[in-house]
Amino acid sequence: MTGSYDSLQVGLSVLIAISASYAALDLAGRVTATHGWARLVWLTGGTISMGIGIWAMHFVGMLAYNLPIPVSYHWPTVLLSLLLPILASALALAVVSQEKMSPVRALLSGLVMGGGIAAMHYVGMAAMRMAASVRFNPFGVFISVLLAIAFSLAALWLAFHFRDEQIGVVVKKLGSAAIMGFAVSGMHYTGMWAATFTPTHRTPDLSHTVSLSSLSTLGIAAVTLLLLGLAILSCDVDRRFDGHSVELRSSAEQNRRLFERSLAGMYRATLDGRILDCNDAFALLLGYSSRTECLSNNAADLFIDSTEMQKLISQLKEQTVLSQPVLRNVERCVRKRDGTQIWVLENVALVNSHGAESPTFESTLIDITDRKRSESERLAETRRQAEDTVDQWQKRMELAREAGLRIGLWDWDIVNSTVVWSDETYRQFGFSPASFSGKIEDAVARIHPEDRLRVEEVIRGVLEGGSAYAAQYRIVRPDGSTCWVDAHGILARNHGSTHMLGIGIDITNIKKTEGSLEEAKTELARVARIATIGELTTTIAHEINQPLGAVVANGSASLRWLDANPPNLNEAREAMARAIDQAIRASEVIARIRALVRKATPQMQPLDINQVIREVLTLTKSELLKGEVRVQLDLAAGLPAVPGDRVQLEQVMMNLILNGIDAMNKIADRPRNLIIRTKKNGDDVIVQIEDSGPGLKLEETSLIFEPFFTTKAQGIGMGLSISRAIVEAHGGRLWAAASAHGALFQFLLPVGNCVV
Repeated sequence: MTGSYDSLQVGLSVLIAISASYAALDLAGRVTATHGWARLVWLTGGTISMGIGIWAMHFVGMLAYNLPIPVSYHWPTVLLSLLLPILASALALAVVSQEKMSPVRALLSGLVMGGGIAAMHYVGMAAMRMAASVRFNPFGVFISVLLAIAFSLAALWLAFHFRDEQIGVVVKKLGSAAIMGFAVSGMHYTGMWAATFTPTHRTPDLSHTVSLSSLSTLGIAAVTLLLLGLAILSCDVDRRFDGHSVELRSSAEQNRRLFERSLAGMYRATLDGRILDCNDAFALLLGYSSRTECLSNNAADLFIDSTEMQKLISQLKEQTVLSQPVLRNVERCVRKRDGTQIWVLENVALVNSHGAESPTFESTLIDITDRKRSESERLAETRRQAEDTVDQWQKRMELAREAGLRIGLWDWDIVNSTVVWSDETYRQFGFSPASFSGKIEDAVARIHPEDRLRVEEVIRGVLEGGSAYAAQYRIVRPDGSTCWVDAHGILARNHGSTHMLGIGIDITNIKKTEGSLEEAKTELARVARIATIGELTTTIAHEINQPLGAVVANGSASLRWLDANPPNLNEAREAMARAIDQAIRASEVIARIRALVRKATPQMQPLDINQVIREVLTLTKSELLKGEVRVQLDLAAGLPAVPGDRVQLEQVMMNLILNGIDAMNKIADRPRNLIIRTKKNGDDVIVQIEDSGPGLKLEETSLIFEPFFTTKAQGIGMGLSISRAIVEAHGGRLWAAASAHGALFQFLLPVGNCVV
């Protein structure tokens, strides 16, 4: 009789086989991982789940085989077939949960489990009631039994291998479950292949039988899969709880080891002072022989004052209101067992402040007695050094006063904009301690208006991140007197405050001396100009006589033209115009001479340096003619204006031109040429005066600008020194060098932002 398989039910049987195999691997891990009554529970539950899974796979596989005749099942026999895989599962889980699994034990267990599964299959087939007989092929039966034993051995090995539940074995478990599921299915369908069904006319005994439809098969499969799913889920949940429990135990054990091995003293006590626990470091810190001896004492004994512990508890409760029930880095003294006191750094935390249990507090103590002693010693040493420094400064100030120096001290609090002065600083500013507000702005208000902006810029630089202060300024006192001060300061930061500590030196006398020296230099320059004019007396007379003679001649000519009959008015007018021009020329010569001689302050203005050169050449024209000197001008066009004093720069040009004329006085073998050049060099204008005289010796180029050094027999050695001072006062530079045929003097003047 030929039968057929329902593919859906066959697929369900294979799915149940794989699920049962995965559940078996998972359950084996839980049985191995648990102990005591939990192990027994997992072993019992696992046995039932695995047994039902194996049986359900077999039974669904049998129901998947459709015969052309009705088939009923004897339910007592079916129950017997269910009992066999449950027993086999119990054996399997018991074997794989052992510490070791020897080859002999594995083989025997595989034979028993394989035999149980094979017996389940053929007992289940014996439960069939139908109008047909069943005959089994011995070879097929042998193969099916052999497959059952092989499957059992493989299942035992895989279950034993994966029972440790290591991370990352889920994929391997799924693969192993698939192999085991297909093996179980293969064993079942091999057994079905060994059976041959032959129809008979005998009526089957249908007592105690049940008939199952396809819907019933699906129900059995669904219930079985649900049961296996619950088993797997239970394993996962229990595994997670077990993992958390292990972590908690490990963490608790680790914390306990840290507590016991910590070098810092640690203890836990109730709010009334009863010590619940402490470590050996705490006992050693307080001078006890062991932690057991320390536990019999009260935490209040640690405090110097009996009320200190209650104050500490109150602070912790206040912190709890702020959700921060911890006091960190509290430094205090504690009493040891022998009554001595030590300094400790303490961290205290309030525990169980919101729980049902009584609140406690935990504390960690670190002995800082040596550190406090060192700090005290350092503080005392620092104080001694400060006192010595103050004493030394006081002595130095006394020496400074004896030497005539007036040095004031000041301390400027930048954050609060206040300043503290010494007596000398009060004198410099013209304040008294009673009349000064101490505000920095009131002090700045007494600075001379011409210096105040510069001082305020220096102060602004300090406030914007500078570290040093330096300024020279004038102070105008209430009585109208002026005090020059040279102030210096350095920035000092300490404990959140920022101060500028400095000194102010009274340099009024020095400034007066500098002023007198400057006046002397100006007067000396004027005298030098007068001396130069004296040397030019003949030239000046010639320059004045020449235009005056021309005035007389042109005036006489004009009269003659007017006396003519008829009068020649045109000629007379031209003669008078020439006379007026010559008179103006004489007036200009006299004006230049007066400007050179008179004592006047420098008048800085934009100057055309080429025009200045031409004006000086006009004054020195007669000296050039007398010395038979030919002037060659190489003046650059379009030169920018330079800021300067016309009289002073004309004096420089006159000194250099006359020096060139004197240098060529005895030259007879070559022409006497004086070359004057101007040119622009970047942001500067350069003037060069080159003569064809004997030149300069190398050692003379560094000495000729020194005061009173001269190479002329009748010279006083001040002309070049004054000329260099004038050029440097204009921000320029004057120097000399040897040229190819004589000496070369040149000076440089900066252009700046000057506009003509």
